[in-house]
Amino acid sequence: MLDWQKIIKEEIEKCEMTTFLTEDGKGTYPYVILPFDGRIKPKFMKAVIKGMTLMLKDEIKRATTILLPEAKGFLLTPLIETTGLDLALVRKRNYRTPNQIIIKQTKAYKEGENLMYCIGLKKGDVPLIVDDIISSGGTQISIINALKKHGFDIAGVGSVFERENGVENIKKETGYDAKVLARLEIINNKPVISKIFGVV
Repeated sequence: MLDWQKIIKEEIEKCEMTTFLTEDGKGTYPYVILPFDGRIKPKFMKAVIKGMTLMLKDEIKRATTILLPEAKGFLLTPLIETTGLDLALVRKRNYRTPNQIIIKQTKAYKEGENLMYCIGLKKGDVPLIVDDIISSGGTQISIINALKKHGFDIAGVGSVFERENGVENIKKETGYDAKVLARLEIINNKPVISKIFGVV
C-alpha cells in the first residue's frame, strides 16, 4: 500500500459508529461517523485529494468543471488546486434564476423528494460529478438525469467512499460507471475498508 492508501484505511477504521432512525421511524440503520462529519486531519484530506486526482485522471482531462453536491461534497474543494478546473456547486437553495438547473433528489434513508439547484454550469461545460459517498446512488442518479435533460455531456462520476449498491444502481439507471476510492463496510459493528483504489 502507498502512504495515502494507508492513511485513508487507518483513519476510517478507527471511526466511531452510531445508529439513526429511518425516516418512517420504524427501524434504524448503522452510520459510520466519518472525518467529513466532524473533524478532518490535514494528512487525511491530502490523502483523499491525492487518491481522487489519481483515480479520476482520465475524467479530469475531459472535464471543464468539477460539480460538488451540498453539503459534504463541498469538502472536496481542494480538487480545484490539483486539477486546475473550475468548481460548480449543487445547492439546496433556490436562487429563482431562469437558467438554474433543478434537481429532484432521492436519498437512501429518506422518503420523498428534495429539490436541489445548480447555477454554476453554463452551456458547453463538461462536468465531473464528485461526492463524498455513494450509498444508494440516489443523489448521483438525480444529478445525472437533470444534467442529461439539459444536454450536458458528463465526464464521469467519482466518490471518496462507497456503501451498499450505489455504484451498481448508477450503472443500471444511467449507464455511467462511477469510480470510488474506497469501499466502506460495517463488519461486527466496526467500519472496515474492504477495497481501495490501486490495491488488488
